[in-house]
Amino acid sequence: MENLSSEGRNSKHALETLSKRVDFIAASKAEKFIGKSIIVQARPNSLETIRVGYTASKKVGNAVMRNRAKRRMRAAAAETVAQYGTSSTDYVLIGRAESTCNTKFKDLKFELIHAFKKLSVRQK
Repeated sequence: MENLSSEGRNSKHALETLSKRVDFIAASKAEKFIGKSIIVQARPNSLETIRVGYTASKKVGNAVMRNRAKRRMRAAAAETVAQYGTSSTDYVLIGRAESTCNTKFKDLKFELIHAFKKLSVRQK
């Protein structure tokens, strides 16, 4: 049997994920982009990597809808962060009620790209 590490499987799309509450709280006090389908919070970190956290509150819907929203945000981030994100930055993506799950994926990606561009200009 093959040993699949985090590098072996989906390494192209693997992002470092925020998991500690203090990181989410620190990001909540930083710059924000509020869009129709997603909210993006960004704060500089002391590391040289881009870290991303995902959250969806009960306003988004039941557990199935919240998980779907987080999966969609994770997929959109995997396709856009490497190209449009700013290094040494923590991003928190917050799902919005109804719209994160119902927005077309290409529109979600476009809004995320727009957010990364806006936030990178503000941080400079």
